[in-house]
Amino acid sequence: MNTRSITSLLAPTILLASTTLAGGGQTVGTITNTDPTWNRPNPTGTMPDGNCNTPAADSLNDSVHYDVYYIRANIDATFFDAAIDSLEPTPIDFDPMAAVYCGVLDPNQPLTNLIDIDDDSNGYPNALIFAEAVVDTTQVYTLVVSSYSNHPQSQFGDYLITLAPGFYFSTACQPDYNGDGQLDFFDISAFLTLVSNNDLTADINVDGFIDFFDVSAFLAAFANGCP
Repeated sequence: MNTRSITSLLAPTILLASTTLAGGGQTVGTITNTDPTWNRPNPTGTMPDGNCNTPAADSLNDSVHYDVYYIRANIDATFFDAAIDSLEPTPIDFDPMAAVYCGVLDPNQPLTNLIDIDDDSNGYPNALIFAEAVVDTTQVYTLVVSSYSNHPQSQFGDYLITLAPGFYFSTACQPDYNGDGQLDFFDISAFLTLVSNNDLTADINVDGFIDFFDVSAFLAAFANGCP
């Protein structure tokens, strides 16, 4: 689909009034034995300094299952802030551990680009990521939810992710709005729906408003494609 036809589809949306958006959000997930595994970083052995591109010190060679979420920020000069709470009846049922990375996680290099890792600073068995790195609104961050141990009785279960205001769930590729790994009409349709609803995730230029400049940024990102 060429830029002209995309523009004609998006043109009606630029007349919407600008809307300031606060951000934040929640989602529920489940770790199961069908999820991929990784050799997770060691919460006590790693010493990430809160910055991107700084290797951590240690990992545990204990394959545990994990889920991945892509997070973006729409507020400059703030700290990454996400809480992960176990939804299981007792702590032993599922003890979550969380890690956040700059960019997309490479599970074969779990110590690369690690910003922060935590297991229970939000109160056992819950994790809280409050990374010291000042987030970049142009950067995608990967939030990994895993288990503190590989013991079968504590590594599977339901959990709740809560993002602080200023952060929102996204995709690894910004214009891939339906998250299927391809750029096509369905992403345009998804973007139009978000714009029509004044949804935070359509604020591509992260200025706190939904307006023509987001439409322009979407067209540019769409034209550039995904890695």
